[in-house]
Amino acid sequence: MADEQKTDEQIKKEMIDLLMEKITGGLSEKVVDYGTHPRNYGSLDKPDGYAKIKGPCGDTMEMYLKIQNGRIVDIGYTTDGCLTSHAAGTAATIMAKGRPVRECLRVNQSSILEHLGGMPEESQHCALLAANTFHKALRDGAIGKKK
Repeated sequence: MADEQKTDEQIKKEMIDLLMEKITGGLSEKVVDYGTHPRNYGSLDKPDGYAKIKGPCGDTMEMYLKIQNGRIVDIGYTTDGCLTSHAAGTAATIMAKGRPVRECLRVNQSSILEHLGGMPEESQHCALLAANTFHKALRDGAIGKKK
């Protein structure tokens, strides 16, 4: 009887997993979590670095950086994009916050995708949009510092 229950539980789990895959389109748990519960969402007053880029699918992303002593001390993003845009924006901000600017140069499309546990091919441009917007904000912060 215990074996039957275990089998029933396994079947139930497999059915739930299949249903979740159908609902989320095969997105990783982290993509769904970050996309539905964004972190660091919003603008920052008087940022040291700022960028706004419109991606190939029409989504726009903005990034705001506060930099002190060569570190990203605060970071925010906004987007008018979909769940995967929010997931990528959140991932970029989590990967950068509190880290030295030099280390943040490693935040790119592939590192964001790795952090998120991957994305379907048709959504990977969202990670590129987040990375490009972040790097443009870093450049803006560096230019502003030189003035």
